[in-house]
Amino acid sequence: MVIGAHIWGEDIEQSLLLFALKKTAALQPTQKFIFFSNLPLANLSQNCYQVNINPRPTNKVLLYFWYNYKLPKLILKYSISTFISNSGMLASDALVKQYLFLETKDLLNDGNSIFKKRLANAIALAQKIFVVDDVIGETVNKHFPTNKDKVQTLHFGLIEANKIFSWDDIEGIRNKYTAGFDYYLFRVDATSKANIITVLKSFSQLKKWQKTSLKLVLLFENDIDEKLLPDFKNYKYRNEVVLIKETDQNLLLLIAAAFSYINFSDHKNRNLVYNALQYNVPVIAADTETNNLLFKSTVAYAAASVEGLALQLQLIYKDEVLRKQLLQKATIYLTQFDSEKASQKFGEIISN
Repeated sequence: MVIGAHIWGEDIEQSLLLFALKKTAALQPTQKFIFFSNLPLANLSQNCYQVNINPRPTNKVLLYFWYNYKLPKLILKYSISTFISNSGMLASDALVKQYLFLETKDLLNDGNSIFKKRLANAIALAQKIFVVDDVIGETVNKHFPTNKDKVQTLHFGLIEANKIFSWDDIEGIRNKYTAGFDYYLFRVDATSKANIITVLKSFSQLKKWQKTSLKLVLLFENDIDEKLLPDFKNYKYRNEVVLIKETDQNLLLLIAAAFSYINFSDHKNRNLVYNALQYNVPVIAADTETNNLLFKSTVAYAAASVEGLALQLQLIYKDEVLRKQLLQKATIYLTQFDSEKASQKFGEIISN
């Protein structure tokens, strides 16, 4: 059997499809793997071969051309019997087993009518549609309900799962930023910035309800943008709020040291919530369909309102039983994220 794959994306070395194929190739040394790529791939097994795509398809129009006119000939040339792609396209004229691998929702939400038709064709052609979380799986089911039996969810291991911080690390980051006090952490990114005023008002409400030394850390993904905080100089609890610019060095440590992590970000930033749970930090998340699919009963859900969020801030502060229950559920839930098991299941399916 010869398994062919097209790895698409800006950073293909971070692709979970590439990861799964490398694992499968290592476990099945008698199988041959052909990788079609426009960028060099590192650390391939001896049974893996890279075929460069020239000219490089720099947009979806060129990609469409490659799948329609180039790929079918390449499948014949290399005697490929199974083909898999993460681009949202498959070869219409190739009489081989084909699989789709979806790593993000972006392909499913593309508004281009030509590409939507190509994706629908690929969904129909695919033997299986591999997805990496329940949100992507549910999106496939909504858009293509007649193909829901094809969806196979693979829960790969979580990013930074093995990063361990000592108590001195935790204490050091608190001393550096919050004078040693516990804090709620809210990350300000392209999605969550719309809720920054709600978070501030909810924190004010908590302070009115509860006498507490807890602080609020606003962690800005990019540069600190005080335009998002109009009239902040007159905010009653401004001395209890710390503004920090995110860096590669402080992000995970600030999460690990937090009293609670507040999540109003989008699907793309889901791993930061999982990181918080890994570090036994309880999470308060926006009560959305996406978050419920992603985090199940492992987080405290809050309406995107001042009263709704303030209530959860208070509960996480006062209710030790709730904190323990959430973290116990999280410990069990996180065990499903296993790259070895996900890769093994993936390999078994495409090899049959």
